[in-house]
Amino acid sequence: MELTNEQRRCLGLLEIEPYWKRVDMGEGNILYFNGDIIRKWIIDRKGHIEENTYWVKASPDRTKLLPKTKRGKEKKFTFANLQRMGGEGSYFLFGGNLVVGNRTNQRTLYSSYMAGLAPMSEEELGDFLKRWVAETDDAQMAKVKEFANEARKHCKYGEGDFFRFAFDRTHYGYGRILLDVTKRRKLGEKDWEILMGKPLIVKVYHIVTTDPCVPPEVLETYSACPSQYIMDNRFYYGDYEIVGNLPIREEEEEYPVMYGQSIDSKADRIILQIGSAYRELPLEGNKVVPGISRNNGIGFDLEINKTMLLKCIAAGSNMPYWEMDAGYARSDIRNPKNREILGAVLRQFGVEDKYKNIYK
Repeated sequence: MELTNEQRRCLGLLEIEPYWKRVDMGEGNILYFNGDIIRKWIIDRKGHIEENTYWVKASPDRTKLLPKTKRGKEKKFTFANLQRMGGEGSYFLFGGNLVVGNRTNQRTLYSSYMAGLAPMSEEELGDFLKRWVAETDDAQMAKVKEFANEARKHCKYGEGDFFRFAFDRTHYGYGRILLDVTKRRKLGEKDWEILMGKPLIVKVYHIVTTDPCVPPEVLETYSACPSQYIMDNRFYYGDYEIVGNLPIREEEEEYPVMYGQSIDSKADRIILQIGSAYRELPLEGNKVVPGISRNNGIGFDLEINKTMLLKCIAAGSNMPYWEMDAGYARSDIRNPKNREILGAVLRQFGVEDKYKNIYK
């Protein structure tokens, strides 16, 4: 399956020019050349479709990939080396779920998972793309062009910031940054340094709306899903847009719980981390409460989607979140299914009263 130029235009992808040469490289790899320059790499294997834009010059006999700068070196023409040289602009990725993103500005135009759609077959993808093209009116096309052409941004963010993100083409969600782990480390606060990247703790409010301008004073009145760790990339590159800031009230503080045996060269401690509160006990004379992971998973995306959030809103609780068949929800020590384990952990550190309201 290859996209049409009409579909590419509506997705913000570079269109294929009629004078480019299509070369089937075998094993589901198709390249489009403008002379000796590779402009498109399309992967079409069973259950996986990918389209990426490149600007990489090949030798006339197509045995070498030529360097982009004078300091670079020629590389053997392999797909691994082509991938290392990096794509540019918008890309299309399908493997049941669909993602349209942009490597240049690090933004995402659309994620079918975030929209709450079930994984699709290739036939269903074809129907989806027909609807996408039909729904791309002038207003949507303006958004697509902005996504495709916008330069990379480096945005500022901070604790107490409210942010907006897109569920799909017309619906927004909102959340809040509760804690910046990297900032706290720089301030000298001790923490269990086992998280990748630059971690933030954020929460997502129980709201799905077409309104892109909900004020912070209104947002803070909503209930929220359990807070989570997330890397800062979506904020740094502007995919999640900051829409305001207010001081965080004590009653709003609700943080992931990390617990377990230390994993450094001196694995002689048991550690409990809740937000910026760090505690440890000697392993000698104490035992790690069994039955739970450290809960130190972290990724680039929110652990939420439109369908699941609508279920939480309808139920007036976070039970639909906890009942998801997802590893992060099952292993989270705050999950009501882990109530006895969490109680044992808090009693071990003598903080059961302090965190008595942790179940939400």
